Amino acid sequence: MINFTELKKLYANSIDSMLADNGLVVPCTLKYSDIRQDTVCPNCVFDPISRLSGHKYNGTGPIDFPTGSICPVCKGEGTITGSGKSEVVNLAVIFDSKYFLNWDGAKSIDIPTGAVQSICKISLISKIIKADSIIIDNNIATYGSYEYSRDGDPKPCGLGDHKYIATLWSRSL
Repeated sequence: MINFTELKKLYANSIDSMLADNGLVVPCTLKYSDIRQDTVCPNCVFDPISRLSGHKYNGTGPIDFPTGSICPVCKGEGTITGSGKSEVVNLAVIFDSKYFLNWDGAKSIDIPTGAVQSICKISLISKIIKADSIIIDNNIATYGSYEYSRDGDPKPCGLGDHKYIATLWSRSL
């Protein structure tokens, strides 16, 4: 006879290991809006003459980028409108849609092109719901803009205990 209690424990231990800081997580930046006046970008050198980015990392910002390329934080604008706060969280990210959780039970679901799915502990649900956008995997942010917006509410998942959430994110263009 199958011991479902042990199966649930094994599942929870496996997912907890995957979501541990030394597991399969990547650092992602949750961005929150705050309608304040424009502020100078905290990531790049600001050019006061052109009032744009100097296309050079300032050495103290959250995301390093090569000199001459576009700043991933302000996208070359030099300022951030309504610059709200941001927060780095560790999420497990699935980039290939054929591995997404299918919670609708449908044989085919409409997944936006370039969408990703994140999995994390349910304790982050309020932060994810409040976030306006997310930068997926800060480690690869120097290669381009990997900013996404939430595509629906996070869905609780787990084997009966709903200790985790899965969230679908659509690519912001």
